[in-house]
Amino acid sequence: MLSVEKTMLFLLSRVDQMGAQQLVEIYELRGYTSTYIRNALSRLKKEGYISSPSRSLYQITAAGRSYIHSINSKPARSLEPWNQTWDVVMLEVPEQERKKRDQFRTAILQLGFGLLYNSVYISPWNYRKDVAEHIQQLQLEGKVSILHGQFETGSITPGKAYAIWQLDRIEAMYRDKQSWLQQEFIPLMDEALREDQALHLFLRYLQIGEVLSGLLMADPSLPDELLPANWPGKRVIAELTGHWQLLAAAIPRDSIYAKFS
Repeated sequence: MLSVEKTMLFLLSRVDQMGAQQLVEIYELRGYTSTYIRNALSRLKKEGYISSPSRSLYQITAAGRSYIHSINSKPARSLEPWNQTWDVVMLEVPEQERKKRDQFRTAILQLGFGLLYNSVYISPWNYRKDVAEHIQQLQLEGKVSILHGQFETGSITPGKAYAIWQLDRIEAMYRDKQSWLQQEFIPLMDEALREDQALHLFLRYLQIGEVLSGLLMADPSLPDELLPANWPGKRVIAELTGHWQLLAAAIPRDSIYAKFS
């Protein structure tokens, strides 16, 4: 799921219902077209993350709230002690159900699983409940196996983890976003804070929220034991989160945007 769709889900999680036109007006100010936003809403509805109780009105579903929770909880997992055990997910989905298989793969990769072998995915964290929900949602019962246990000592080294999860790509993302934060975003944020206009503050809040969402979806949030030295992930996430919270606190409480922050 694209990070902009995740921020739309987040907005919908803060209200009972929200009109499509209101979402369009917000995201057009962020540079997205009306067509893009309406297509995103259609995708979210098709995937079961939102529903439409009446024409052009949308609300988040239980599956949508569960998705937000599972992605947002990833950074907290990396702060927990790792018990050296692994979840292993094996797929036996036939080619005629390729679309479901691809949707399932995307879902577990966003949870933080890595591809060990063809159709075999591993995670150092317990996501069995989340995986079971995806299996049920996509009607893949009997075609996905979930195992839990330990590998032989030394089987998954930090070097192997670096390759499995393509951490070079994720590390580059972090360094790029850290540079963006310092050189581009903070000056714009400071300007919005000086102007003290609710809309401008809210737009910057959404902007940094999209960046955070993208990083949280890409980063598997591995235990420290599997990460290279001087890994920038936690530091950059903390920095971005601090500025996100600063903007949330700056949005005037009497504005129409306060309920989203």
